[in-house]
Amino acid sequence: MLRLFLRGRLVYYLGFEGLKYEGLTTVFSFCYELALYFGIGGWAYNNIIGGGYLKNTFRRLFGVSVFKTIPSCFLLIVVSLTPGLFAIAQEKEWEAIYDASKDSSHNISIENTEKGHTGSGYIAGWNEDGSYVDINIEIPENGNYTLVIRYSAAAGQAIRYLSIDDNYEWDQLHFDDTEEWDDWSTVSIKELYFKEGHHTVSLIFDASKGSDNWLNYDQLMVVQENTEDMIDLETMQTRANKAQASLYENFWNNELKMFNNAYECNDCNDQFHYWWQAHAIDTLIDRYERTRDDKYLHQAAELFDGIVKRNQGITNDFYDDMLWMGLAVNRLHDYTQDGEHKEAVLELWEDIKTGWNDENGGGIAWNKSQLDYKNTPSNAPAVILAVRLYEKFENETDLEWAENIYEWQKETLVDPDTGIVWDGINREGDGNVDKNWLFTYNQGVFIGASLELYHITDESYYLSAAEKTIESTMEEFTDANGIIQENDVGDGGLFKGILIRYLSQMALEGHLKTDLTDFIIENAKSAWDQISAEGDILFGASWLNPPDENVELSQQLSGTILMEQAALLMMASDKFEDGGKLPSTATHQFNYMVIGLMLIGTAILFWFIKNWKMSKGT
Repeated sequence: MLRLFLRGRLVYYLGFEGLKYEGLTTVFSFCYELALYFGIGGWAYNNIIGGGYLKNTFRRLFGVSVFKTIPSCFLLIVVSLTPGLFAIAQEKEWEAIYDASKDSSHNISIENTEKGHTGSGYIAGWNEDGSYVDINIEIPENGNYTLVIRYSAAAGQAIRYLSIDDNYEWDQLHFDDTEEWDDWSTVSIKELYFKEGHHTVSLIFDASKGSDNWLNYDQLMVVQENTEDMIDLETMQTRANKAQASLYENFWNNELKMFNNAYECNDCNDQFHYWWQAHAIDTLIDRYERTRDDKYLHQAAELFDGIVKRNQGITNDFYDDMLWMGLAVNRLHDYTQDGEHKEAVLELWEDIKTGWNDENGGGIAWNKSQLDYKNTPSNAPAVILAVRLYEKFENETDLEWAENIYEWQKETLVDPDTGIVWDGINREGDGNVDKNWLFTYNQGVFIGASLELYHITDESYYLSAAEKTIESTMEEFTDANGIIQENDVGDGGLFKGILIRYLSQMALEGHLKTDLTDFIIENAKSAWDQISAEGDILFGASWLNPPDENVELSQQLSGTILMEQAALLMMASDKFEDGGKLPSTATHQFNYMVIGLMLIGTAILFWFIKNWKMSKGT
């Protein structure tokens, strides 16, 4: 584009083919043409040029001294240049689409019966070893690209093995359930580096690598990535603010002084989700800590009062619920120093400790009616609370509790080889560990417990345990782009947010800082991308797909926690000091403004040289 401009405008006006006009007319024409070039098709053309303002300005300026002309010309360039830049910044990168029916398939049939497919057919009927499709793609230049696979999976979530040139491999690429075969969805793999030329993408059914279920494959889109597409701190803070505003505007029940269980709420509050409300206190405090606006602290205190009124006290029968509440109210007390908040935390802690017994070698029970069932949500958070109470009140027995609970948790419910955290033991009275019950929040609270003890003891043993669990969590719970795949509803809607909270604390402590910061920001970008541009800021069960019409409070809290932690990390990270990197649109604007100024200066220089030669000639 710049080369065309230089050939078609600059060369012509600067005299390489002869000057078109004499004197100041050269500068006027150059400015007019430059403004027209960058502003055409946008607001500047319709409102400034088309409305006659630019022409009138030129007439008023004609004949005045160059020292008055130059600032006016610069102003015209800036006014006309800026709107056009928005269109330039939005230009698409290169992309190519590959129809499934044209690919090289092996032991797979091609069908065209389901509505909505894009080409002449789609790959179908593959659910056994030896069936695969090779997609031959052409890359125009070295760089990062995104693969977008269009599919349907009405039989439930499907898994395939994917390889690229036998170099990049994903054992388990997940395709979420689409419910109907004519409901098409996409899964993306981002930040893949390709060299220019021919490449083969293979999508394979391999049971030994975890491939499972039926899948219809429709097309592959290859999209060149914009390397300047980087979110800035101001944008992330705005998103966190909007998420918090939506939480309050769409879920707050002023009569109950609590948040509704869902939006829209149609008789949605039959069940009292005590522990969801605890995380809502935490989420409001997140915003207070980021903004230092007392309004959010008052909202958190008001919510606490609503919970106590509805619950008729602060304790309940579930030890894990009381731990979430204890952690939240302890944070609230840190800022309010309210005696009622302090008493509530201590009352909760004393009740929680009664859940410890010798069944299964120790540990705190899940609830008061099943004291022989112990699980991670009733133990790892207890470590966190005990350490924080020790730091606040300096009671040595609290630290002893923390260390004892942690050792039981690690010995009983953490895989010694991988660091993956299991859910519980003896749930069905058979003494078995629920090794197949894997949830993100269990990983999060164990990471948090390890970090708290490392922070207070400075023993690397705890930090190493946290890092091991983080590494396995990334492998177990994320897709090929590092986005968390868990998409549970109900209580499960909160699980991802809890993991993010404790990963964020690891990053803020300076451990695995860069990797975790980038991970959380990428998840925040993915979750935000699922929001309708015209609707409310609502987060669903998945951060990879748009939310359902009915959004639960647990899901909204997870999304809001994610936005808050991403904003907090960007504020704390060296990468985002002084406002961080300019977003892509601003970068384009800045670059083209510099180009415009350089060209204006060149035009004026040639004008002076020409007039200086003319004066010498006379």
